[in-house]
Amino acid sequence: MVTLLAFCICKCGTRLKVVAEADFIPTSGTTIASCPKCGEPQPINADKIISVTEDISKVKPATLTCEKRERLLAARNKAFDIYKRGTMELAEAVGRLAHADFVFLANRVTDARKSFFEIAQQLKEHTAKHGC
Repeated sequence: MVTLLAFCICKCGTRLKVVAEADFIPTSGTTIASCPKCGEPQPINADKIISVTEDISKVKPATLTCEKRERLLAARNKAFDIYKRGTMELAEAVGRLAHADFVFLANRVTDARKSFFEIAQQLKEHTAKHGC
């Protein structure tokens, strides 16, 4: 499971902070988080909502963007796509490839998974330390 932190603004104007979790398997859709003030549904790309709170930080939404965070997000998304593609290739290759070729492909998927975990951890640490 990966812990996600999302910020959004409800139609009522309340700034929301959503903590959620997602499996490494592509999510089957979106999970709905409700605004704590008005109950308006907020779609979140995750498997499970942990908490929904009002974001009371003094930081304006425009300043929430952080260049390093954006780079880490892009790297994490790319690593996840590589991992997902490799997993699909591996699943399709079962029974068709020679054992050595299958092991090679399985090792690539394992490496992609490790890379994804490392980048996701860096993003989590940066977000916790930097508050962005």
